[in-house]
Amino acid sequence: IQCSNIYHDADGKEVTSPVEYETLGLLGTNCGIGDPDDLAALNQIANDLGVDTIETGAMIAVLMEAGLAQFGDVQFMIEVLKEIRLGTEKGKIWAQGTARVGDHYNVARVPVIKKQAISAYDPRVIEGTGITMMATAQGADHTAGNLARLKSRDMSLEQLLEASLKVQTQCATSDSIGLCIFGRSVTDAQYPFLAEAANAAHGTAITPEFFTQLGADALKLEHEFNKQAGFGAADDELPSFFYTEPLAPANQAARFHGADVHEMYTQLG
Repeated sequence: IQCSNIYHDADGKEVTSPVEYETLGLLGTNCGIGDPDDLAALNQIANDLGVDTIETGAMIAVLMEAGLAQFGDVQFMIEVLKEIRLGTEKGKIWAQGTARVGDHYNVARVPVIKKQAISAYDPRVIEGTGITMMATAQGADHTAGNLARLKSRDMSLEQLLEASLKVQTQCATSDSIGLCIFGRSVTDAQYPFLAEAANAAHGTAITPEFFTQLGADALKLEHEFNKQAGFGAADDELPSFFYTEPLAPANQAARFHGADVHEMYTQLG
């Protein structure tokens, strides 16, 4: 797996590395940016600051939605990142992320779940990933169990919950033992090999089933933590505009609610 790319300017000088899908979506198109050179420059500033481009792009778009700038205003975006870097009064507000910025400016359309910005996988059309993002303890985390290729409109809610829970368990296993989730197409099918390798290295006697149980146990622990912290079904709900504004060109609105997904982890035992 080659996990990176390098973006050069017109003179062949490196601008940033890597430019990723989520950055293109949230810091780029989401904010009305169409010039890849502008996007690469913003990407590098965000990298230097150490801020997440999903959260940052969503937060800046909310500022634009609030009327602080027009969508596509690159200089405004640069200024926002500068204010964050300098720690000004405005910068300290903006650095708190999409949800709190939306609250501060009384913005109605704020794309977050559990105060974390939703990634470029829109839950209105990529419903399997949407269910994962609604239910996962981390908030809108597509890496908790991405199901971008599912033909979800042909599936029942029960089928979607089953598919989401399966992939969440696999991702939790990978996270728990330090495996890259982009290699799951190989490692998910090779738990017997992983058990053999672990036993050879450590003198243990674990079975392939250990890895599935490891993922399930991690999910149960995460959700018990959230339960004790006061999270409930209402926290799994999508923002209201996902239900009332169909997404073109599919013209689909969200179908599922927090109450539909909240109890899925009881299936883990």
